[in-house]
Amino acid sequence: MPARRPLPHCTLFTGDNLQLMRRAAGGSVDLIYLDPPFNSRRHHRAPGGAEAAGAAFRDAWTPEDARTQWQDELERARPGLAQLLCAVARRPGDRAYLLYMAVRLLQMHRLLKPEGSIYLHCDPTMSHALKLLMDAIFGDGGADRRAPGFRNEIAWCYGLGGSSRRYYPRKHDTIFWYSKGARWFFNPPMVPATSRKLRGRQKKCPDHWNIPALNNMSKERTGYPTQKPLALLHRIIAAGSAPGSFILDPFCGSATTLLAAQLLHRRWCGADLSPHATHLAARRLTLESPGCQVALRAVEG
Repeated sequence: MPARRPLPHCTLFTGDNLQLMRRAAGGSVDLIYLDPPFNSRRHHRAPGGAEAAGAAFRDAWTPEDARTQWQDELERARPGLAQLLCAVARRPGDRAYLLYMAVRLLQMHRLLKPEGSIYLHCDPTMSHALKLLMDAIFGDGGADRRAPGFRNEIAWCYGLGGSSRRYYPRKHDTIFWYSKGARWFFNPPMVPATSRKLRGRQKKCPDHWNIPALNNMSKERTGYPTQKPLALLHRIIAAGSAPGSFILDPFCGSATTLLAAQLLHRRWCGADLSPHATHLAARRLTLESPGCQVALRAVEG
């Protein structure tokens, strides 16, 4: 394997993020945010006709999606973890999904600086299994939350979406925050206080975030089916990194993470399997951050 090099700044890669991360130098990233497939067992379609068709993607997994080398790689790095994933997999495709995520999370752990953090976005479909996986790779934070690993489970409450007569309306996603080491960067977000005693003042943001999702008429809309609001990523990046830090989004989609990083004066790199997504991301970054020079590259191999 060629010598590993730091990921380049202001670059969007098209291709398999696992191959990209394997070739990147370790200990070079300050913050990783990922909004990966959720194993929703759905096909996500983008509105907008033929031009947006490339933004559609399949999020349904079968046993054939797994690679034998993923399990071998996982067993070498974390003995017993592959068996744990098999034990918690509820459906035949769940094991393939968890192996897919596990080998990539191992690389993300390697890429982070000692004081770096990772924010993993998921929903109730696999959050229970992903929590076990993250604990095994990053650590559970210890009883007093001072050890490496788990820091917070954040509930992003967004309001939009349907309702049901059979169960409570599902109106939140989960974001797991983990640190690589026992020391980490944190600049607490401040929000308006709601109590009578503190009315008119600011307080530290709790672990439930009321940030509206993007409605169909939002000016932020790009046509990407799982696009997240800029305000959400602005909060994560501002809280988890300092100006000049290096941010990685290995599932960059419509580039919300990268745009927030650019506007907050961070360096960044993104990747997506879809050429449509990376071209959409490059166009968005250029339009919404004048002067941003974006390089488009293919993942080697």
